[in-house]
Amino acid sequence: MSAHDWQAPGPHDKRSPCPVLNTLANHGYLPRSGENISKSHFVKGLQEGLNVSSVLATILTYFGFFRIDKFFAKTINLDDLNQHNKIEHDVSLTRKDFYFGDNHTIDPELIDLLLNQNIDGKMNQESFAKIHWIRVNNSKEFNPTLSYTAERKMQSAGEPILILKIIGANTNHEIDVENLEILLKHERFPEGWRKADKTVGVWAIISGMRSIQKRYDQLEKEQNKQKAN
Repeated sequence: MSAHDWQAPGPHDKRSPCPVLNTLANHGYLPRSGENISKSHFVKGLQEGLNVSSVLATILTYFGFFRIDKFFAKTINLDDLNQHNKIEHDVSLTRKDFYFGDNHTIDPELIDLLLNQNIDGKMNQESFAKIHWIRVNNSKEFNPTLSYTAERKMQSAGEPILILKIIGANTNHEIDVENLEILLKHERFPEGWRKADKTVGVWAIISGMRSIQKRYDQLEKEQNKQKAN
């Protein structure tokens, strides 16, 4: 097996609520055990595995350590990111809300719900915006402890944009539905996928987040208008 062949995690390996970080661990860009990962190792893994800029990799890493109150820690384990309302949050596209019990394990039914929003077999920004609003409405109806603040909304915008801008970097920021299923359900890079040809920087992510948040707001206004009628 080469250094970056996919390998399923063992029974004692640690994993996070983030499919992409877990994929990096499953491919050996981060320690396969998911344990004792330093900031520099995160930065290197993000750069080598995904071809993001050093600035973006550093921001994502330090933000993650800060959010889980480990900013001054030398290392963390991937499952440290499972703390609710830190990195992990309600209205996830791949995990159940905290209220329903297991908010850490992949939920194939939620992923299928996401994939059903494909447009001609492609997952794009519109696909993610629509499924986000479906998830928000579902959680508002059935989750009495739902936490959906402005910060959570921003996080919920960042995650699909990171996937589209990084995983879909070479395919016009779209992803074939079959490839996204492999990434999200099996946490592995699809066959034939390659990291971004051009380094993905901070501005690409910020502009994408602004764009998808704008679409979130439009969908909310459309829904409120329909209710009023």
